[in-house]
Amino acid sequence: MTYQTRPLTQLAKPTELPNAFADPDAVLDLIRAGAPYKTQEAAHKHPNVTHTGGWFRNFWALGGKIVFDGAEPFFHNPTFINAAKDSFGAEIIRPVAMMTNLNLPADGLPPHLDLPWFRGAMNREVPAWMLAPMGYSGLFHRWAVPVASVVTWFYDGAGGEFEYWPDGLAAPSQTMRPPFHNQGVMADNEYMFHRVGALGRKADLLAADAIPYAARLHLDGDEWTVRNDDAEMLRYPCAEVRLSVLWKAYCFRDEAEAQAFDDRSDDLTPDLIAGLFHSDLSARGIACEAASGDFSDPTWKRVLEAAYPAPTVPPAKV
Repeated sequence: MTYQTRPLTQLAKPTELPNAFADPDAVLDLIRAGAPYKTQEAAHKHPNVTHTGGWFRNFWALGGKIVFDGAEPFFHNPTFINAAKDSFGAEIIRPVAMMTNLNLPADGLPPHLDLPWFRGAMNREVPAWMLAPMGYSGLFHRWAVPVASVVTWFYDGAGGEFEYWPDGLAAPSQTMRPPFHNQGVMADNEYMFHRVGALGRKADLLAADAIPYAARLHLDGDEWTVRNDDAEMLRYPCAEVRLSVLWKAYCFRDEAEAQAFDDRSDDLTPDLIAGLFHSDLSARGIACEAASGDFSDPTWKRVLEAAYPAPTVPPAKV
């Protein structure tokens, strides 16, 4: 069977949301109720990590289910759902995840994509590292699961802008800057390059390994404090910590597309993934001796990351 491939391309155009939540004060109350917060690495239970940066996280929903009491009305936000329908041209929107992020002063992130999701390559069918070259290759775009992402911010301190490339890397970027209060953007972050700028004053920026893995971010009146066991490490006024809420949803054009996702009738398989990679590599004169479907073979990682690197991105704005 021959499959048509598509180049790396966005599935939807971004939409800025000036009033993301109908009741932003209730959102802020729920964020405060989530304290103390785990580091991002601890929240995801990443092994063999001892230190990380000033990024803390809590989950409100995972796998389409609420996991934090009080998040129900925000998870099924009609503003988000309607924006996703319009931007993705989708009839069916299924909210799948929601989380809060609290960021301390830190250097900016480079332009990047979120990891793409594919039918048949979402739940450990392939190692996580393989998703990036799968996306960059364009070979699997027909199996891409469209995912709408909404990020909403509450922050009016220094830095912390959101820069994104709605028309591709060859076109100018757009930037949203603080003050943020209940402002968000809905986008296809799996295929639209984006980045977060440096947050806070330059003298206050934390190193990427400044925070112990097991440290917690506590709310103490009108200040946030980082504590490792019982020892206080850092203290910040609330205004200097950027709060954000991330929402993600599957977007299906119609019932038929949703049904194919549910019954897995049009899924990728390990052998199909390997076969498409082998065919493309061979056509480009690149040797790959890895066994089909055995992605534990280190040859796969070495060859695929070299053959399908991330596109070159412009330097970050100063």
